Amino acid sequence: MENLFTAFSAADRAQWEAIIAKELKGADPASLDVKLANGSVSKPFHLAADGAAIGERRRGVKRSDNSWRARVEIGPWQDNANDLLLEALMGGMDGVQVTGDVMDRLPDMLKDVLVGAIDIQLPGSSRTLLNWILKKAKAQGVVDQELSLFIPWPDEHVAEVNELLRTYPRIRLSEITDSQHRSSVPSLAIERGRAELDRLMKAGLSVDDACARIQFRFRLGDDLFYEAARLRAFREAWANVVDGYGPTHDCSHATWIEAVVDYPADAGSAYDNVIRATLQAISGITGGCNGLTIPAPVLPEG
Repeated sequence: MENLFTAFSAADRAQWEAIIAKELKGADPASLDVKLANGSVSKPFHLAADGAAIGERRRGVKRSDNSWRARVEIGPWQDNANDLLLEALMGGMDGVQVTGDVMDRLPDMLKDVLVGAIDIQLPGSSRTLLNWILKKAKAQGVVDQELSLFIPWPDEHVAEVNELLRTYPRIRLSEITDSQHRSSVPSLAIERGRAELDRLMKAGLSVDDACARIQFRFRLGDDLFYEAARLRAFREAWANVVDGYGPTHDCSHATWIEAVVDYPADAGSAYDNVIRATLQAISGITGGCNGLTIPAPVLPEG
């Protein structure tokens, strides 16, 4: 196994570009380029020989271990929510997207679940809910730095909550999307992200704290190469934006990207969405997402 990557000669740029051009089926490869905030252009791929210094920011921490969370959608309002979650976790999932707008049954849903071992995405927030999760994590002996959670916190008390979460670097409080009328507009994520940074800093957070409390959610499309390039180029573009704020810590250039498989309303058949989910998942993982949600496609009975 140690000789596997040296047994074959590496493909050069021309060979990779020929493969990409073939997969694009006539589309202009330049359509994958992403213009950065400073006016420069990010290409969709780099070779190891290029030695691009900013490459570490393309995929955040995933240069070393490529870790990502496989997420299942479950609502606490479901009578068998706990059974569904435990079954999913035993099947290999390590994250949950909590659905619905009533969270009073969340404790029942998370029964026997080690909250420090999964990432939890919540649809709403309250002091009671946050305090309960922090208390449960403490009771389970979860290290503060390991608790991974998104709990949206849009109100004016966000600075106070940030102080409460000072020892919890993996708890995010704001979410940004690039969606407009169910379409992806990549530039919107940058614009909205910058606006959210300004809002959090105006509320009293430092730029480093503000960056740590933000996550981005992107719905994926069927173009595998484009989607992988979009996520990777976004990391570079976002790092460029953060640079302009002069953060103290280099890790502030990285961010959490939540990728979600998307099904069109006019799918040719129910089974088309099974193939679509596979391809979109590959693009999300290759693009360096932190979390991946694949909503279960509706299949014919029998």
